[in-house]
Amino acid sequence: MPVTVSIFPIGSGWTLREEYPLVQSRCSYSVVDVYTIAEVVQDYYSDAPINRDVEYVFPLPPSAAVCSFKAMIDDEKVIKGIVKEKLEAKKAYEQAVSQGKTAGLLQQEHADVFRVSLGNIKPKTKISVHISFVSIIPHDGSSPQTLRITMPTAIAPRYGSAPTNIPWLRNNAQNRFELSVSVQMNKPITSISSPSHPIGLTLGCHQRELTGDYEPSKAFVYLGDSAMLDKDIVIVISAQGMDTPRCSVERWLKSEGGEETTDAYALTLVPKFELPALPAQGE
Repeated sequence: MPVTVSIFPIGSGWTLREEYPLVQSRCSYSVVDVYTIAEVVQDYYSDAPINRDVEYVFPLPPSAAVCSFKAMIDDEKVIKGIVKEKLEAKKAYEQAVSQGKTAGLLQQEHADVFRVSLGNIKPKTKISVHISFVSIIPHDGSSPQTLRITMPTAIAPRYGSAPTNIPWLRNNAQNRFELSVSVQMNKPITSISSPSHPIGLTLGCHQRELTGDYEPSKAFVYLGDSAMLDKDIVIVISAQGMDTPRCSVERWLKSEGGEETTDAYALTLVPKFELPALPAQGE
């Protein structure tokens, strides 16, 4: 049974989940070749009658690495994540909560499960959780020219057991999820589809409506109508030259906040093996 991506009161026996309803959930992906950076934003509202400490549990793709976290309270107070050693971070969080402050703590529970603790959330409060992550998009098994993006919308036990001490509650299929994906490939895109949900697609640009010159290596994907959070969202992208070696470069300028201008290089190699044909069965 999958667990709903949601906020839960700490120490309540998980019976007060309805006090923190999900108002809106959205995710934007920026795909460049086989790499992607994405931001997930989920808005909740506190109907709790008193201050509570809560936890937010959410899944990410197995290859994802979280690079940014922040929680916004009533669009005014911002809690930004700072990387610290685990015990040091937990101590700082508990100290802030004990002083009556609103604080947050992000922890990786499993390879694809994260948990955010938020302390001293007041009644009638809007909570917006922002998670940014980067990942490498795996090739789809059907073709070396095809990539497969999977956005998990619920946490499911794998191999017969739960990966973490999360309460296994039934997912709410009425939760809606908005997704947009801007795609930039090195060579022309040949097709984009989704085996899981109906999608809208604009080829040649990064917007819903084509403006300016048509660029065959660009595309914009979106859910035509907000999809239900009842299963993972899968996007399959095919483009020319996906099986050839290539290198992507990202530059971080000093004027953008870096200590100095630096470059990051990512080299992609797709193995090719000339294997003898297998004999037909029965020969």
